[in-house]
Amino acid sequence: MNHKYSMGQLVHAAAAHFADRTSGIYEVIRLMPESSSGELGYRIRDTASGAQRAVGESEIRAVATKPSAQGH
Repeated sequence: MNHKYSMGQLVHAAAAHFADRTSGIYEVIRLMPESSSGELGYRIRDTASGAQRAVGESEIRAVATKPSAQGH
């Protein structure tokens, strides 16, 4: 099983139990092994506060990136 997100990628927390803390952008800082339920995990860090947490792949979503205007 391969991780969907990579080290350094920016993500949003999408899980309902993060409802009070979902604003903001997180950076993937570690790829974690599969949990006992078979879900791949990640260690993420809030880019504003530096707070870290462990999450499952279903609990995060990629930050949409805008196409670069440079060079095109």
